Amino acid sequence: MTKRWALWGLFAALSIAALISSLGTAFQTLPLNPDIAEMALIYQGIVHHGWRFPFTWRFTQDNQILSLMPFALIFYALAGVSGASIIIQGWLIFVVNAALTGLLVKVGTKSWIWAGLAWLLALLAGPMAIGQPAILAYPVTHNSVWAFGLLGTIGLIRYFTDRPKWALPLVLACVFVGTVSDPWFDAAFTAPLLLLAWRSPAWFHADKTTRRALIKTVIITYIAGRITYFGLELLHMVPGRGIGFASPSAMLHHLVLLAKSTGILLQFYPFPSGDLAWVLFLWGIYLISLCGVVILSFQARRQVSPAIKVLLAFSGLSIGIIAAAFVLTNFAHGLWASRFLVNVFYLAIVALVTFGAVRWFAGNNLTKLLLLITLTGYVMFGLAAIDHANWRYTSKWAGTNSLAKWFVTHNLYNGYGQYFEVGAPLLGIAANEGITVRPLSCNMGYLIPRLSSGDDQFWFGAAALPSSQKPQFVVFDQADHKWARCTIKSFGNPAMKLKHGALDIWVYRHDLSRQLIMAQHDFKHKWMLMNIANNRKAITKVGKTLGIDSGWAQNVYTWLLKRGIAQ
Repeated sequence: MTKRWALWGLFAALSIAALISSLGTAFQTLPLNPDIAEMALIYQGIVHHGWRFPFTWRFTQDNQILSLMPFALIFYALAGVSGASIIIQGWLIFVVNAALTGLLVKVGTKSWIWAGLAWLLALLAGPMAIGQPAILAYPVTHNSVWAFGLLGTIGLIRYFTDRPKWALPLVLACVFVGTVSDPWFDAAFTAPLLLLAWRSPAWFHADKTTRRALIKTVIITYIAGRITYFGLELLHMVPGRGIGFASPSAMLHHLVLLAKSTGILLQFYPFPSGDLAWVLFLWGIYLISLCGVVILSFQARRQVSPAIKVLLAFSGLSIGIIAAAFVLTNFAHGLWASRFLVNVFYLAIVALVTFGAVRWFAGNNLTKLLLLITLTGYVMFGLAAIDHANWRYTSKWAGTNSLAKWFVTHNLYNGYGQYFEVGAPLLGIAANEGITVRPLSCNMGYLIPRLSSGDDQFWFGAAALPSSQKPQFVVFDQADHKWARCTIKSFGNPAMKLKHGALDIWVYRHDLSRQLIMAQHDFKHKWMLMNIANNRKAITKVGKTLGIDSGWAQNVYTWLLKRGIAQ
């Protein structure tokens, strides 16, 4: 009994240390920007404008509409909106996924000890994994969707073993949420799930009825998810999905990125500082031992229980398919694409710990040695990376906080600014809603509402806003001369030109909303004329190629474009 309580005490102490460390790493590696605050902005939009607001928001392709937004709204309703709460939201997602990783190991191995080890290893992610580029603690990212991947895997294991009534509905719910919320979920979860179900009679001796029911219901659910996504497209809430394949040279580049990304997730990259010879030696030992464990895991796959067979098979398929999608498609242009591989991080830990649970007591000394070296290497390199991080538990506003205070000091409370360069949507949060700054884009010489936000309907409506005698401002980077020209073309010369650091603040003594609407109207008209001209040229080229008169097609398409029927 004493030994048992001592183990639980040690586990609790290590868990608290890992939680504190990961929270500090999240604060240190996640500088606030408008994208990271997307769910906070949506929550504020709902508070101010009602439940219509999310339907006007332009979500990204990995949109998290079902996987994150409902939980985020509850979180901000309880915690409030601040720089700290935005970062803590992302950290909590990371902690939940670490807990689900441990629970997944428990379902497979029936051991809380190995489940606890998986939980601790997941919390020990390095700064580059928690922050950029893998952004495991980023509030709005693929990591939030993968929580449903881990839940679905738990349901899958139970479906193939003791088949409780909730197992299949859980799997289907996760498929639906992932299909609607993230296109990479298809490669990380749905595709390996279908492949595993198809091969289940040969791999797990599953009966055909079990396999057939799973495949049919998953396909039907996936189709329902795609139809739902298409409906969101029609509402202009999400962009269209399209798969493009990379060129052979790009695929080679993607292989390098895949190696670096996997290295970041598994503590191989970047190299810790210190004696290079010793670092390379330890790094090589860690790599050899990990490869040895992977090879032995394939050799031992037939000596384990059905639950572990399903778990290891799914983990291997999920990692393999997502890696193939990473290399073959044209989405991975830089190391930032590591965020597509979040399933690799969690499932690699699951596979390693599960294999350890199977072979630690039944394996030979070589197996135990390789396992011990691999676990030690992961922990050692992880601690080295964390040790060299700058510890802090305050939000890194990157100048946005000081700018908001500057505006309040100068009695400037309403204006417009650049999205990323100024952090326009964040200024209100930094000033506790004391000021309002709407993001604009400089396009074709005009300042127009930034189309990626939900501001269009409520903040940039067709009707002019009520006239205000208070001064308004436009803030932009001094080095961005294009923005200066766009501002003058849209609003005219300012009454005052002020500076704050590297930013220009142009102050106007009148309300700018009417001029903004006129500038947006002129932009749309200019864009339509340019679009018509480009399309007429393209139709003419096709007509010449086919040897037919294309004048009628040009006139018809022009008529459709002018009336907004075609694009």
